[in-house]
Amino acid sequence: MGIPAILSTRARVRAPALRTASRRWIGAFGALGLAAFGVAYWLTYEPAPRVRVLWREGLPAGQRAALERKYLLLNGRDPMSGGSLAYDLLDTSVPNLRALVAEPAIADTNDIDRNTLAVPFDVDYGGEWMWIAHRTPGLRDATARAGLIVLLLSVAVFGLAPDAARAWHAARRTAGAHRKQGKPFGPNLPVG
Repeated sequence: MGIPAILSTRARVRAPALRTASRRWIGAFGALGLAAFGVAYWLTYEPAPRVRVLWREGLPAGQRAALERKYLLLNGRDPMSGGSLAYDLLDTSVPNLRALVAEPAIADTNDIDRNTLAVPFDVDYGGEWMWIAHRTPGLRDATARAGLIVLLLSVAVFGLAPDAARAWHAARRTAGAHRKQGKPFGPNLPVG
């Protein structure tokens, strides 16, 4: 057996260990990403404020619906005689409020302070809940959030499932060996 044969044997022995370590790191990344998503939701979810929006006369319904999606205005309700509607506003970030008050298709936005570009704390709450993802570019879209969650879950399962399956099968083999010997599973403590 020459030097090249020894080197190729070492490479073959080391390669599975590297693949396993890489897979575990990738799985840990997915699991930590999911955990971060959950913690961010848990720490930042709150009721969405209810704001009133007065649309310009003659605005087509399709354009209004597109603007409602763009600014995350949900549950248009309570029309007033002037034509304004109450909405649950999910994105209260300054860029969204700036664009909302500057929108040419909107005649007036009640409940939004135009000087500070903020929603006052004393406004009524709507029926929806918002969290930091609604104010984060790229995550505002529910489809993008769902896709990211599926991706992180897939990465976590790919990385960690083989180890979990091995641990499960090892525990079952140990339990089976204990049953064959007439011993209970777990530590064998003296009776008495």
